[in-house]
Amino acid sequence: MPDIPVWNKCDNRCVMCTNSPAFARQDGAQYGLRCQIEKLERYIRGLSPVYLKNSGDAGFVALTGGEPTLHPDFIKLVAYFRRRLPGTPITLLSNGRHFADLDFTLRFLKAAAPPFAVAVPLHAASARAHDAVSGVRGSFAQTVRGLENILSRPAGPGVEIRIVLHRKNINELSSLLKFILRRFPALPRYRVVIIHYEIEGMSEANHKDLALKLSESAAELKRNLPVIRRFPDLRLYHFPLCVLSPGLRPLARVTLTREDRIYPAVCRGCARRRACLGLMAEYSKFFGNSELRRLKR
Repeated sequence: MPDIPVWNKCDNRCVMCTNSPAFARQDGAQYGLRCQIEKLERYIRGLSPVYLKNSGDAGFVALTGGEPTLHPDFIKLVAYFRRRLPGTPITLLSNGRHFADLDFTLRFLKAAAPPFAVAVPLHAASARAHDAVSGVRGSFAQTVRGLENILSRPAGPGVEIRIVLHRKNINELSSLLKFILRRFPALPRYRVVIIHYEIEGMSEANHKDLALKLSESAAELKRNLPVIRRFPDLRLYHFPLCVLSPGLRPLARVTLTREDRIYPAVCRGCARRRACLGLMAEYSKFFGNSELRRLKR
C-alpha cells in the first residue's frame, strides 16, 4: 500500500524536510475529504495509478503530509481509512504538536483503531535546539506534550519516536536519547528510530548547513551504543551495514524502495548485500561511495 499525502500544508518549517516549497503551494482542494475518498476507492478497485510513492507495496499505509493533523477533516479521514482498510497497518507521520490538545488526542484515538501507529520526530533534548531545527518556537513543548498524551493511553496506537540525524543535531544525539529514556519511561509502549537524513526538498536546499556523512553518523551511534542498548526496540534507517560497527548492524532496516537506493561496484561480492540497504541514490550524488567497503561475513 502507498504513502498517502493527506495535507500539503505544515505548521513546522523543518530544515531537513523532504518536501519542496512548491508542494505547500498546491491547491489544498485536491487533498479535501471527498478527493481523498475518491482516490482511495480508485486505488482499492485498481482502476488507475493514484499514489506516486510506494504504490506497489502491499501490507501497509502511511498517512503523510505536510502535517496531516492540519487537515480540516482529519478525524473523519482517519476513521474513513480505518473503516475501508480493516486489518491493514496504518502509520501516521506527524510532528505531534496537535496532540498536545488532549481533547483532539482522545478523538483521534477513538478513530485510530488498531493496527495503527504514530511516528513523531524529536530533534533535540532542549527547546532551543529542537525549535532551531523545526523552525517554530514552542514546537518542542507541544511535541513532547503530544507524545505524553498519546503514550498515557495504554490501549492507544503504537508510537515511534524518530530522530533524523544531520549536521545541525548530530551532537545532540546523546542528550536526546537520555532525555527520551527519562521523559518517556514506559519503554514497551514505543520504539525509537534513528534515521540518516535524506537529501531532497528543503534538505537539499539547506545542504550547506546540514551536510553530514554516513560515517560521521555511524561514529556517533557507536559512541552511544551503551545508551542505545537500553531501548528494547531501536532501529536504524538509511544506513549501509558496512558503515556501522558490528554491534549496530542488527538494528539496521531496509525501508527505502529499490529505485531510491543503489549498490555501487564495491558492493559486489559483499557477504551482507542481500540484507543491506546499499546507498541512498541522492546521497551518492553529493558524497560518492568511498565510505563503503565489502564485508566478508
